[in-house]
Amino acid sequence: MNYKNARLHGITDEFAAKISNWEYNAPYERYNFKGHPNRYLMNKETWGTEQFCLLENNEIVGYVSCQFESDKLWIGWSLCPNLCGRRTGHLFAIKCVEQIRKQKRYNKEIYLRVAASNIRAIKAYQKAGFIFSGIIQDEVAYTNDIEDFFIMKIE
Repeated sequence: MNYKNARLHGITDEFAAKISNWEYNAPYERYNFKGHPNRYLMNKETWGTEQFCLLENNEIVGYVSCQFESDKLWIGWSLCPNLCGRRTGHLFAIKCVEQIRKQKRYNKEIYLRVAASNIRAIKAYQKAGFIFSGIIQDEVAYTNDIEDFFIMKIE
């Protein structure tokens, strides 16, 4: 998959229901949506403004969120589990950045945070053009585990 025709679409009830059942294979199961109530995902007030699906041929290929913190735009995403491990994560990241820039009419740096242990994602982000910007300690969602996260940015 090259994500060439993928476009952002606001979350809907149907899309939120599908995303909330995503499960990842080991060792990435800690990123599962299934079994973890996600109040943010279900916050309809943010659908289409902060939360989106990346669709290709009317199929969800990814979940994308973005929020402004001061003057910085932070982005986060999840690739559909059945598309993981195909060595196209960098293309997914490139398409998400392109679509968020278009949606938000934003041309400054975009930031993300990624668990330092998630080597596969870090390599994809670097291949997409993200560079290392710092390290923070943060909680891994749903785990109460605190670990290092890399801050990465793209211009």
